[in-house]
Amino acid sequence: MGCMIATPRCCRAPNEQEHEDLVQIPSTRRHSAPPMSGGEVATPQELDRLIGSGENQLSENNHLLEDPMEKLSETELLWGKSRRELEKIICSEPVIGWEGEAISSLGDIVWSSSVILHEQYTEEDSKRHLVLFPLHLLILAVDDEKNKFIYQGLLPLSGISIKASTENTFEITGSMFDSRIITCSDSEEFRIWMAHLPRRVKKASIYRPHKQQKLSVLIPCDEIWKRQELEKYLLQNPINGWEGTPIQHLGDIIYLSMVKINVAQSEIFEERIMILFPDDLIMLSIDEQNTIVQYEGRLPTQSIRALERSARVGHLEFEITGNMMEPVKVSCAKPGEYKKWFFHLQKPDCNTNTLPSHGQLPPKPPKKTKSCRY
Repeated sequence: MGCMIATPRCCRAPNEQEHEDLVQIPSTRRHSAPPMSGGEVATPQELDRLIGSGENQLSENNHLLEDPMEKLSETELLWGKSRRELEKIICSEPVIGWEGEAISSLGDIVWSSSVILHEQYTEEDSKRHLVLFPLHLLILAVDDEKNKFIYQGLLPLSGISIKASTENTFEITGSMFDSRIITCSDSEEFRIWMAHLPRRVKKASIYRPHKQQKLSVLIPCDEIWKRQELEKYLLQNPINGWEGTPIQHLGDIIYLSMVKINVAQSEIFEERIMILFPDDLIMLSIDEQNTIVQYEGRLPTQSIRALERSARVGHLEFEITGNMMEPVKVSCAKPGEYKKWFFHLQKPDCNTNTLPSHGQLPPKPPKKTKSCRY
């Protein structure tokens, strides 16, 4: 069974260049194909082979799925509306629970359909609407009474694996979430998902090494352009071990920089990327090769405050304190970064409604000396 490049129907992304280097991967027969994992990375020789074979096979077999997809796109799917109409609703109307950039920023919709999702952790089945984008799989719940979609999750394709299981059913697994069993409404829907989803997962895994190479260029983010590009990178790529609300839905980034921190009076400072959102302060780390971003934790901004702790000359340090947490000492590399962090994280005194330190202005960052060491 071949596959095809789906003709975009809606949700044109404002910047299409980000997908130009994605390689078209031919699909294989679902009975003999191994699971497609986001952890696989093709060598340059494999890329050359995949590009050539993919273009030939796709051009020869487009007709196998073109007619069924076109027919299914026009038939009634939900609420008396066709799949094409529902996709336009998803892109143009509010989705309950969705925050951050518009859904259309994810790119063109490749395919979408209503399915039954089985959660292995809860052992419950529920009706869901899956929407496949070039690099993400969007999961929506369906409110049939209000004819509305409800946001349930957004999975980066580079972090998942796909495996066909029983009839019209496939399994989605990943390191950051519990396994999900998806049952399609019929064999035709299943065939289309198996033609597109494994191929897209494979493409995302090939796309990821380019992103990793880009990350190594941005670390350390000691220039304005690096900081701006790092913000985009973190919002568009998987973060290992991430928990809670997706980073894309935390709001606009207020400030970001590389810092060194230590906890509970430890003498060891560890390097972190510290990101300030309206309601959260996020801590991330980078591996030694500067290719993998790891989630380290978050602090609610309403429950913390910054206290000046640079008693030693030349040390740009402040302390983050809050209820029910150990103080976190933060060391900045530059006076400008120190000043901005302290400005954003200081809080008025709750009793007097004034600034800390008895109403005085925040302290000036200490001057560096040639003898200081970081």
